[in-house]
Amino acid sequence: MAENEMLRGVKIQARAVIPIVRALEAELGKERAHAIVGKALAESWADVMAARSAERNSHPSDADAGFDFPVESEVVELTEDSFGRNMTACAFADWFREIGEPEIGALLTCGVDFAVEARVRPDWEFTRTQTRMQGAPHCDFRWRRRTSE
Repeated sequence: MAENEMLRGVKIQARAVIPIVRALEAELGKERAHAIVGKALAESWADVMAARSAERNSHPSDADAGFDFPVESEVVELTEDSFGRNMTACAFADWFREIGEPEIGALLTCGVDFAVEARVRPDWEFTRTQTRMQGAPHCDFRWRRRTSE
C-alpha cells in the first residue's frame, strides 16, 4: 500500500505526539497519560470531522466520501439500518507497528473513531471490538441505526 497524504500527516503528528506522551507517562503514569491524550485527540478529530461532514447521520456506507484513508476494506453487511466493514489492511497500523508504537498509534488513529461517530452519526450505534493496530487480522467496524422505543 503506497504512502498517501493522510499517512504522511499522521507520521508528522506522531513525531510531535510520541515525545509528549512519553513525558506525560513519566509524570502521570501510562494509563492516565493515554487517557488524557486520547481524549484530547478524539475530541479534536471529532470537531474536524463534524465540520467537514456534509450530512449529519448519513448512512455509514458513505463515511469515507472525500477522504483518502490508506486502508483496504470489505463490506460484510449492508442494509438500510446496518452496515459492517472489515478493515483488512491499514497503513497506519503497519507503520506504527513497524516503529514499535502501536499503543500511541491507537491513540492517534483508532482511538478517535468512537468520538467521531458519536458526533457525526448520533442516530447510529457504532461498535468495534478489534483493530489491526492491536494485532487483529482486521478491524471490525459495525453500525446499527438506533431505534426510538
